[in-house]
Amino acid sequence: MDKIPNISGYTLVICEKVDAAKRIALALSDEFKTHTINGTQIHIIDKSQKKYVICSALGHLYSLGTSRKKRDVFPVFDLMWFPLSQIDKEKKIIWNRIQTISLLSNHASAFVNACDYDVEGSTIGHNIIKYSCNADTSKIFRAKFSTLTKEELSKAFENLKVGIDDGLARAGITRHIIDYTWGINLSRVLISALQYKASSGGSISTGRVQGPTLKFIVDRETEIRSFVTKPYWTARALVDSSKGPFYAEYSIDRITERKEGYRIKDENEGQEGTVEQLKMIRIKLSPPTPFNTGDLQKEAFRIFGFSPSLTLSIAERLYLSALISYPRTNSQKLPASINYLKIIKGLGRLGEYKKEAEVLLNMRLIPREGEKEDSAHPSIYPTGEIPTQGLDVRQGKLYDLIVRRFFSVFGENAIKERMQLSIGVGNKHYWKVNGRRTIYPGWLIFYEKYVDMEEYDLPALQEGEKVLIKSVEIAEKFDKRPPRFNRGSLLEKMEEENLGTKATRAEIIEILYKREYILGDSIVPTNLGFQITLTLSKYSKEIVSVDLTKEMESKLERIEVGQETPENVLEDTFYLTLKSIDELSNNIEKIGEELKTALRQTYFEKNILGKCPQCKEGNLIIIRSKKTGKRFVGCTNYKNGCRASSPLPQQGIIQNTGKACMMCGWPIILVRGRRIPWKLCINMNCPSKRRQKNGRQ
Repeated sequence: MDKIPNISGYTLVICEKVDAAKRIALALSDEFKTHTINGTQIHIIDKSQKKYVICSALGHLYSLGTSRKKRDVFPVFDLMWFPLSQIDKEKKIIWNRIQTISLLSNHASAFVNACDYDVEGSTIGHNIIKYSCNADTSKIFRAKFSTLTKEELSKAFENLKVGIDDGLARAGITRHIIDYTWGINLSRVLISALQYKASSGGSISTGRVQGPTLKFIVDRETEIRSFVTKPYWTARALVDSSKGPFYAEYSIDRITERKEGYRIKDENEGQEGTVEQLKMIRIKLSPPTPFNTGDLQKEAFRIFGFSPSLTLSIAERLYLSALISYPRTNSQKLPASINYLKIIKGLGRLGEYKKEAEVLLNMRLIPREGEKEDSAHPSIYPTGEIPTQGLDVRQGKLYDLIVRRFFSVFGENAIKERMQLSIGVGNKHYWKVNGRRTIYPGWLIFYEKYVDMEEYDLPALQEGEKVLIKSVEIAEKFDKRPPRFNRGSLLEKMEEENLGTKATRAEIIEILYKREYILGDSIVPTNLGFQITLTLSKYSKEIVSVDLTKEMESKLERIEVGQETPENVLEDTFYLTLKSIDELSNNIEKIGEELKTALRQTYFEKNILGKCPQCKEGNLIIIRSKKTGKRFVGCTNYKNGCRASSPLPQQGIIQNTGKACMMCGWPIILVRGRRIPWKLCINMNCPSKRRQKNGRQ
């Protein structure tokens, strides 16, 4: 461990991430020294005009907590900010970081909060400077930047804002208090209800955003299960013409009776038709708007299947590498101050974007913007910096998506032509043929790999030309039930309803998985997820109220701009919390019984992986050894002699995919760990594993 350098009268700069601290040091001086104090890396600039000590916070160093540790004690309103190491004993590194910052603050003459410029970053920096540094507010400054490029960081430190960034910090602190108060109290009531029913086991929670989000999923599943499907019929004809055969659809899309479909078949098959009308409509397709956080998450899920949390994690890495702007933003605006020309020229130095950059450099650069704004940051855009090290596959994909979206917003309108050919048979039957083609690609030349460019040409027929309806096919179809949510569509729903923030929505979805309230990529609520929503709706409906949560989000946003006070918002929160506690406590025995049953059902629901491929009678189930604590798969037909078993990965959450291996018939599971989820057949003797092993030899 190095000693604290012999330097005083410096400005102490608090950053949120290690990489950000190093980039700020590089931006402020070409010459800086790096020291390690108690495991904390710091960067020192010691010049006559510039004296800085720059260190990172590793995110939150302080977290809300209470001295009332017993989980059956409520209500809890005596909250304090504790060092995170006191709440999570495994995070000793946090305490070391706090001690180091505190020591460094003793010789500092000024303090700069250089954490991410948003509500969360302002809260992190505010708490560190308040509790670790005990700094005089007159000595506190705020650095505002949207990228970690040398140019922007230098400008940020030349134009530091005076003060602690009061609006954002107050809003962030208030949000933490509201969410903690709501979550800890209501979760403790539910836990007490389970303890009331002895040996019920399990862990359970709810929250201000968690409850309404789960209700979306449960309501959709209820709609799906109650959906009554109805049949309808469609008719398609194979048509012969002088220009060759083609298919045509009957003019009525949904034929409600089977006999009507076959009457159409009888009256058209083998008959002569006449080309009666050719419609051509040209449609202008405007360029897309720049990415904000939600748009990027939805598009990455649509194209790559990345979960919202994974997309945000990758984007954060690209931001820390100075390749893109700050990825947590609501904005769909792209201000000219970012210097479009410089960014495009920079991207043109990368071979894969040279052609597109050359096209844009010969155009007038006016971006198409969306309506959404963010006072802290513009939309997400590439900085034009050249990567100093290679990107992994996922980083490369997301970076390419961001670059091409940035290019496309400067493009011209694309022009598509939609065509419809109408064929009449007699005076009462009509058939249609639809086509589409691109007349002018416009912005599509930049974004074509991420849009559907499939085109359908019409046969070159003239009005009045005769054709033959050679054959007619009648197909029975059924009304489609409403689709289940996936991570992308659920995130979109949360955004529409203003639940959570751009930074927390993805995290809330993952919490629902972690709590085992939901399962699968096509999201299905477990019995526990269903029951907790039904129970809370029955006994205290405000807990899962979308309107209540939206109203609270609106108030928090008003705190940011000084139009609302934290005191008023917290007073409302404490009243609603006490009201909900009272409503639940009056029904605690009923709640315990309902949740205990749901927990048991969910245990079997998530642990049964499928039919045993050996005995064909039992089910393969996840079992945890009482002796070793390790988990493995065994057959429920063990007592009758079935010895089917297999080890399992000991880390990560295991989810049943509902699919069986094509090689051996054993279940395929999905394992979610710290890294990207992966699928595997649980059979250690599966032929596919032997094939993989032989391939590596």
